[in-house]
Amino acid sequence: MTEREIREKLTEYGKKVVESGLVQGTWGNLSIRLDDNYMIVTPSGLDYMRLTPEDMVKVNINSLEYEGSLKPTSEKGIHSGVYQRRNDVGAVIHTHSKYCAVFAAARKDVPITDEETRRVFGNVVRLAGYGLPGTKKLQKHTLEALGKNYGCIMANHGMLCVGKDIEEAFENCRRLENYCRDYIEAGYRKR
Repeated sequence: MTEREIREKLTEYGKKVVESGLVQGTWGNLSIRLDDNYMIVTPSGLDYMRLTPEDMVKVNINSLEYEGSLKPTSEKGIHSGVYQRRNDVGAVIHTHSKYCAVFAAARKDVPITDEETRRVFGNVVRLAGYGLPGTKKLQKHTLEALGKNYGCIMANHGMLCVGKDIEEAFENCRRLENYCRDYIEAGYRKR
Protein backbone atom coordinates (compact mmCIF):
# COMPACT_ATOMS: atom_id res chain seq x y z
CA MET A 1 0.00 0.00 0.00
CA THR A 2 1.07 3.56 -0.61
CA GLU A 3 1.36 6.02 2.27
CA ARG A 4 -1.84 7.72 1.08
CA GLU A 5 -3.73 4.39 1.04
CA ILE A 6 -2.49 3.63 4.58
CA ARG A 7 -3.68 7.02 5.80
CA GLU A 8 -7.09 6.36 4.23
CA LYS A 9 -7.28 2.89 5.82
CA LEU A 10 -6.46 4.30 9.26
CA THR A 11 -9.18 6.92 8.82
CA GLU A 12 -11.67 4.22 7.80
CA TYR A 13 -10.74 1.84 10.64
CA GLY A 14 -10.64 4.63 13.21
CA LYS A 15 -14.34 5.12 12.47
CA LYS A 16 -14.95 1.36 12.52
CA VAL A 17 -13.51 0.90 16.01
CA VAL A 18 -15.86 3.62 17.28
CA GLU A 19 -18.92 2.32 15.40
CA SER A 20 -18.31 -1.23 16.63
CA GLY A 21 -18.03 -0.10 20.26
CA LEU A 22 -14.38 -1.08 20.64
CA VAL A 23 -13.44 2.45 21.77
CA GLN A 24 -15.22 5.41 23.27
CA GLY A 25 -14.22 8.95 22.35
CA THR A 26 -10.50 9.19 21.66
CA TRP A 27 -9.42 6.20 23.77
CA GLY A 28 -7.33 3.68 21.89
CA ASN A 29 -5.02 3.90 18.90
CA LEU A 30 -4.24 2.30 15.56
CA SER A 31 -1.19 1.94 13.33
CA ILE A 32 -0.13 0.40 10.05
CA ARG A 33 3.46 -0.44 9.11
CA LEU A 34 4.56 1.65 6.10
CA ASP A 35 7.91 -0.09 5.61
CA ASP A 36 10.88 -1.30 7.67
CA ASN A 37 11.53 2.21 9.00
CA TYR A 38 8.15 3.91 9.35
CA MET A 39 4.65 3.41 10.65
CA ILE A 40 1.58 5.59 10.26
CA VAL A 41 -0.34 6.07 13.53
CA THR A 42 -3.43 7.85 14.77
CA PRO A 43 -2.84 11.22 16.41
CA SER A 44 -3.22 11.80 20.14
CA GLY A 45 -6.53 13.03 21.54
CA LEU A 46 -8.53 13.60 18.36
CA ASP A 47 -12.05 12.29 17.66
CA TYR A 48 -11.84 9.32 15.28
CA MET A 49 -15.10 10.28 13.61
CA ARG A 50 -13.56 13.60 12.50
CA LEU A 51 -10.12 12.38 11.43
CA THR A 52 -8.88 12.80 7.88
CA PRO A 53 -5.99 11.00 6.15
CA GLU A 54 -3.90 14.16 6.62
CA ASP A 55 -4.29 13.87 10.42
CA MET A 56 -2.40 10.57 10.57
CA VAL A 57 1.17 10.80 11.83
CA LYS A 58 4.27 9.28 10.19
CA VAL A 59 6.60 7.92 12.91
CA ASN A 60 10.08 6.44 12.65
CA ILE A 61 9.86 2.90 14.09
CA ASN A 62 13.35 3.06 15.61
CA SER A 63 13.71 6.63 16.89
CA LEU A 64 10.00 7.49 17.42
CA GLU A 65 10.62 10.86 15.74
CA TYR A 66 7.56 12.03 13.86
CA GLU A 67 6.61 14.34 11.05
CA GLY A 68 4.02 17.10 11.12
CA SER A 69 2.36 19.29 13.73
CA LEU A 70 0.07 16.65 15.28
CA LYS A 71 1.42 14.47 18.10
CA PRO A 72 1.23 10.72 17.56
CA THR A 73 -0.50 8.45 20.06
CA SER A 74 1.24 8.26 23.43
CA GLU A 75 1.40 4.47 22.90
CA LYS A 76 3.60 4.80 19.81
CA GLY A 77 6.35 2.90 21.67
CA ILE A 78 4.16 -0.19 21.95
CA HIS A 79 3.33 -0.07 18.23
CA SER A 80 7.00 0.44 17.38
CA GLY A 81 8.06 -2.43 19.65
CA VAL A 82 5.60 -4.80 17.97
CA TYR A 83 6.91 -3.93 14.51
CA GLN A 84 10.53 -4.30 15.64
CA ARG A 85 9.86 -7.76 17.11
CA ARG A 86 7.29 -9.15 14.66
CA ASN A 87 7.90 -9.15 10.89
CA ASP A 88 4.55 -10.91 10.45
CA VAL A 89 2.61 -7.91 11.82
CA GLY A 90 1.43 -5.13 9.53
CA ALA A 91 -1.10 -3.43 11.83
CA VAL A 92 -1.70 -2.86 15.55
CA ILE A 93 -4.91 -1.79 17.32
CA HIS A 94 -5.22 -0.88 21.00
CA THR A 95 -8.74 -0.47 22.43
CA HIS A 96 -10.56 -0.01 25.71
CA SER A 97 -13.44 -2.29 24.83
CA LYS A 98 -16.05 -3.14 27.45
CA TYR A 99 -15.63 -6.89 27.96
CA CYS A 100 -11.85 -7.03 27.54
CA ALA A 101 -11.73 -4.23 30.12
CA VAL A 102 -13.39 -6.59 32.61
CA PHE A 103 -10.38 -8.94 32.33
CA ALA A 104 -8.03 -5.92 32.44
CA ALA A 105 -9.66 -4.62 35.64
CA ALA A 106 -9.69 -8.09 37.20
CA ARG A 107 -6.08 -8.55 36.11
CA LYS A 108 -6.81 -11.97 34.64
CA ASP A 109 -5.60 -13.89 31.60
CA VAL A 110 -8.36 -14.87 29.18
CA PRO A 111 -8.63 -18.69 29.05
CA ILE A 112 -9.66 -19.71 25.54
CA THR A 113 -12.09 -22.62 25.49
CA ASP A 114 -13.68 -22.12 22.06
CA GLU A 115 -11.93 -24.02 19.25
CA GLU A 116 -12.38 -21.31 16.59
CA THR A 117 -10.98 -18.62 18.90
CA ARG A 118 -8.17 -20.95 19.95
CA ARG A 119 -7.00 -21.14 16.33
CA VAL A 120 -6.26 -17.40 16.46
CA PHE A 121 -5.12 -16.87 20.06
CA GLY A 122 -4.04 -20.29 21.32
CA ASN A 123 -5.04 -21.54 24.78
CA VAL A 124 -4.76 -18.21 26.57
CA VAL A 125 -4.63 -14.47 25.93
CA ARG A 126 -2.10 -13.27 28.47
CA LEU A 127 -2.38 -10.35 30.84
CA ALA A 128 0.34 -7.72 30.62
CA GLY A 129 1.58 -6.36 33.93
CA TYR A 130 0.48 -2.85 34.84
CA GLY A 131 2.25 0.28 33.68
CA LEU A 132 1.07 3.87 33.38
CA PRO A 133 -0.13 4.88 29.90
CA GLY A 134 2.66 5.93 27.55
CA THR A 135 5.46 4.53 29.74
CA LYS A 136 8.32 2.15 28.97
CA LYS A 137 7.02 -0.11 31.75
CA LEU A 138 3.65 -0.50 29.96
CA GLN A 139 5.46 -1.05 26.67
CA LYS A 140 7.73 -3.75 28.15
CA HIS A 141 4.89 -5.62 29.87
CA THR A 142 2.62 -5.43 26.80
CA LEU A 143 5.28 -6.72 24.42
CA GLU A 144 6.11 -9.59 26.80
CA ALA A 145 2.44 -10.58 27.15
CA LEU A 146 1.83 -10.37 23.40
CA GLY A 147 4.84 -12.50 22.49
CA LYS A 148 3.98 -14.41 19.32
CA ASN A 149 0.23 -14.19 19.95
CA TYR A 150 -2.26 -11.97 18.11
CA GLY A 151 -3.63 -10.31 21.22
CA CYS A 152 -3.11 -9.52 24.90
CA ILE A 153 -4.93 -7.85 27.78
CA MET A 154 -3.31 -4.82 29.42
CA ALA A 155 -3.82 -4.70 33.22
CA ASN A 156 -6.21 -1.91 34.24
CA HIS A 157 -5.95 -0.55 30.70
CA GLY A 158 -7.49 -2.43 27.76
CA MET A 159 -6.41 -4.78 25.01
CA LEU A 160 -4.06 -4.92 22.07
CA CYS A 161 -4.50 -6.98 18.91
CA VAL A 162 -2.30 -7.31 15.85
CA GLY A 163 -2.64 -8.76 12.36
CA LYS A 164 -0.93 -9.04 9.02
CA ASP A 165 -3.03 -6.05 7.94
CA ILE A 166 -5.54 -3.64 9.47
CA GLU A 167 -8.46 -5.84 8.46
CA GLU A 168 -7.06 -8.82 10.36
CA ALA A 169 -6.09 -6.72 13.39
CA PHE A 170 -9.63 -5.29 13.53
CA GLU A 171 -11.17 -8.75 13.17
CA ASN A 172 -8.93 -10.03 15.99
CA CYS A 173 -10.13 -7.15 18.22
CA ARG A 174 -13.75 -7.98 17.48
CA ARG A 175 -13.18 -11.70 18.00
CA LEU A 176 -11.47 -11.17 21.37
CA GLU A 177 -14.10 -8.70 22.59
CA ASN A 178 -16.96 -11.00 21.55
CA TYR A 179 -15.24 -14.01 23.13
CA CYS A 180 -14.76 -12.12 26.42
CA ARG A 181 -18.44 -11.10 26.37
CA ASP A 182 -19.59 -14.68 25.80
CA TYR A 183 -17.21 -16.04 28.45
CA ILE A 184 -18.42 -13.55 31.07
CA GLU A 185 -22.08 -14.07 30.23
CA ALA A 186 -21.72 -17.87 30.32
CA GLY A 187 -20.20 -17.64 33.80
CA TYR A 188 -23.00 -15.35 34.94
CA ARG A 189 -25.69 -17.73 33.62
CA LYS A 190 -24.18 -20.61 35.64
CA ARG A 191 -24.97 -18.81 38.90
